[in-house]
Amino acid sequence: MTIDGYVTLGRERETVYSADDLVRDLDRAGVDMAIAAPADREIAVFNRRGNDFILSEAKKYPDRIIPSCTVNPWYGQDGVDELVRAARLGARLLVLHPTIQGFLINDDLADSVIAKAEEHRMLVYVHTGGHLYGAPWQLVDCALRFPGCTFIMGHAGATDFWNDVPHAGTIAPNIYIEGSFARPFSFINHLNAVGVDRGIMGSSAPRNSLVFEWEQHRRYMPPETYGPVFGDTLAKLLGLKGNRGDSV
Repeated sequence: MTIDGYVTLGRERETVYSADDLVRDLDRAGVDMAIAAPADREIAVFNRRGNDFILSEAKKYPDRIIPSCTVNPWYGQDGVDELVRAARLGARLLVLHPTIQGFLINDDLADSVIAKAEEHRMLVYVHTGGHLYGAPWQLVDCALRFPGCTFIMGHAGATDFWNDVPHAGTIAPNIYIEGSFARPFSFINHLNAVGVDRGIMGSSAPRNSLVFEWEQHRRYMPPETYGPVFGDTLAKLLGLKGNRGDSV
C-alpha cells in the first residue's frame, strides 16, 4: 500500500484543491491513498468548518482519502470538544501547526488536546521547520511527556531546522519523520539516523506537486526504503492493510 502522508484540501489561496483533484493526482502518481488536512485559515481559526470540509471530501472517496482534523489549543475545552466530535465522525489524525496557531508544542497549553488525541488513538501530526515555533527539539520535549502518543514530525524540520532532525529524531521513539519539503538526499540522511521504519513519505500537495514529489522520491530513494517509507509504516500506525484502506 502506498500512502501520501500529508496533503491539504482547501478552497482559497495556494491550497485550492478538491477531493477530485487529489484523486486525479493519486492516480497519475500511482499512489493508493492520502491523508488530507484542512487549509491554513481553518487550522488557525475556523477549525470546525475545516474539519467538516475534510470529512465531507473524504466521504466522496473513502477508499482513497483518510481524513484528519485540527483544533487550535487556544480554544481550550472547546477545542477538546471539537477534537472529540471530529474523531467520532471519522478523523484519524490530529494536525497541529504551532507557527500559525501561535503556541509552542512543548507548552502545556496543548496538553489537553494531545491527551485527548492519545485517548482516541489518533496520530498527532505537528508542523515543524518554521522559525521559533517549529523546532524539532520542541516536539521531542513534548513527545517524551506523552510516551503513549504517536507523533509525526511534519516536513522533517524543513526549512529552518532540518539539521536538527538526525539527532533529535533518535531521542523520542514515538516520533516518526514525514519528509515533505525535505529533498530526497536530505531525507535519506534522516532515515539513516532514525531508521527507515520511522520515515513517512508526504508531498504536501498542492503546495508541492504530488506527482513530481513521488517521481523524485522513487527516483532517488534507495529501493529498500520504498515499502516502509511509501506507506507500510503509516498503514500500520493507522491500522490498515491490503489495498486502499481495507481495515484490519
